[in-house]
Amino acid sequence: MRIWHTLQRGYRALFRPREDAYTRELLHVLRHVPIFQHLPRRVLKTMLPYLHARTYRRHEVIYFEGDPGLGLYIITRGTVRLLMENENGQFEELARLSEYDTCGHLALLGEFRRMETAQAATEVQVLGLFRPDLKLLLRRHPAVGAAILQAVARYVAARQVELIALLSNCTDRRQALIWLQEAGRRAEHRLPSLLSER
Repeated sequence: MRIWHTLQRGYRALFRPREDAYTRELLHVLRHVPIFQHLPRRVLKTMLPYLHARTYRRHEVIYFEGDPGLGLYIITRGTVRLLMENENGQFEELARLSEYDTCGHLALLGEFRRMETAQAATEVQVLGLFRPDLKLLLRRHPAVGAAILQAVARYVAARQVELIALLSNCTDRRQALIWLQEAGRRAEHRLPSLLSER
């Protein structure tokens, strides 16, 4: 029996399709993205054909605050500035994102408008995973699509927990939790329109 298992492993190793350098590079990137790093290799590999590579020149806008969100961007090279427009019409920098960071993840979960402007601070290369492609992935590979959605939902939940911790530092914990509950009530009223299929 032991010989049989050894022969099977050897056969699979010998006739397994070889991955090209680009596939290995994409898998390496996904392994370093916090949202996806815990997903099994087979899930990441199934996800690859649904990713879109894009390049943005320095100062080019990836998306504007208020735009309908279409998908998630994974930064593979360069730096992205997240900006918000103040009451004077000036842009203020909120954060800088670099290799393996993501932005726009909420767009995978529904038709949420962008809360900030994303602009290339340098030449930037990104991988995009867009909601229509995720829906197609869910139809073709339901278990893989569900794993990706679960990973995004866990990421959003972890951010919410950290937001409450940060708000607790600015005010008391009770007030932070009251704000969370109020945000939940407001979201419940908007939820049907955000999750509707168009």
